[in-house]
Parts: sequence; structure tokens; C-alpha cells
Amino acid sequence: MVAETSRGRGIDLLPAVGFDAMRTLSKTIVALGLVALMAGPALAQQGRGGGGGRGFGGGGNIGMLLSNASVQQELKLEPSQIEKAKELSTKLREKVTAATQGLEGQERFTKMREMSKEINTEANTGAREFLKPEQMKRLHQIQHQAQGAQAFSDEHVQNTLKLTDAQKRDIDSIVQSSNSEMRELMQNMQSDRQGTLAKLTELRKETLAKVESKLTDEQKTAYKELIGAPFEIKHEGRPGGGR
Repeated sequence: MVAETSRGRGIDLLPAVGFDAMRTLSKTIVALGLVALMAGPALAQQGRGGGGGRGFGGGGNIGMLLSNASVQQELKLEPSQIEKAKELSTKLREKVTAATQGLEGQERFTKMREMSKEINTEANTGAREFLKPEQMKRLHQIQHQAQGAQAFSDEHVQNTLKLTDAQKRDIDSIVQSSNSEMRELMQNMQSDRQGTLAKLTELRKETLAKVESKLTDEQKTAYKELIGAPFEIKHEGRPGGGR
């Protein structure tokens, strides 16, 4: 689960976008596979950028998760580890900012999506340098919880659950259908923000339930182990950041 949130995540991996650019944000989310929304409408409330996969964008953004106080507490990070988490988040954010400087709209976010694999690898490699094995495991559990149904497009999850090609196709069809519904819902984000987020929350739950129905009992057990104990991400408001 992901708690309702304002903009505060400590250090964002991606540059912030004002609320008055929500229409652009909507197109951005669509272009990036709606990862932020699939990771939870709460992240859409906060979300001022996107991305996909392990450690990049949306709920799966390891840099953002590590900079969140509630996640740090759950992982029992020491002060030195918190400082290194800040450094990693800043480094990744600056790398994305530099690579997308001067780009706008679809071109900008296409570039960000192209960078995702590189950023994913760097985020995970960097985190492993200062996290203990048990902390890294819990971080990935929280990450998969935040990703929701989007987690099943993660190669690591697919391999761990030993998804068949048929299951991958079925799951992809479910997610794509959900994305289409999300695109329609996003049209109302400016006029009815809270109502839209409530509908997105329900759609997220329904989508995940449909995906889980495609799993065998053994796979369902393995998935529960992947996400671990339920965790609610809490976010502190950022002064002047709005909601």
C-alpha cells in the first residue's frame, strides 16, 4: 500500500513539474507506460516525472524510496547510510537532468525511457554498496509493493515466478487494458483530482487482482515472498510544493 502523499519525497530523481502542467504530466505518464499510476495513485499525486522498471521512476524508483524517511526507518538505515542514499539520489537525478536538458514533451520522456536500463543498473549497484543484504531485500520488497501490477513486467519478477509466455501475454493484456482506462481517467485529473485518484486506487486494486488470478498457487506464494510484509509509504509535505 502507498499512503496519500504530497510532493515531499526528500530528493526526487526527476525534475519537478508544476501543477499547472498537469496536462503535460498526463501525456508523460501515458508515454512512460503509466508507471507512476500503476505504482499507486498516491504517487501520481506526488509524481512530477516518471520512468519504469527497477530503480527508475514511479513507485519503483529506488533513489526516491531510499530518500523517503519512512522507508529509511523500515530499513533501519544508519546515519552514514542515509547520507549515501542522498548522494545516490542526487547523482541519478543530475544524470537524468543533464541528459534531458533542452528536450521537451514526448522527446524528453522518450529519452528518459531509453535511459531507464542504465539508471536501473546504476541505482541497484549503488544501493548495494552501502546497504546490507537484508536491507536490499526489504527495499526490493517495498519497491514491488509500490509497483503494483507493473511489477510483473520486471524481468526479475518474471524469472522468480517462472511466468510462462502465455502468462506474460495475459498479464500484458490486463495491464494494457488498465492503462487505457487510466488514460481516460486522467482527463479528469484537473477538474476532479481527488475523485480521479480514488478511481485510480480502485482500478489499481482491480488490475492487481486480475493479474494475480493468472498465477498458480505456487506462483502466488512466491509473489507474497517477493513483496514481503505490507508496508505503507508515508510522505511529508514539502513547503510550497502544493498537493
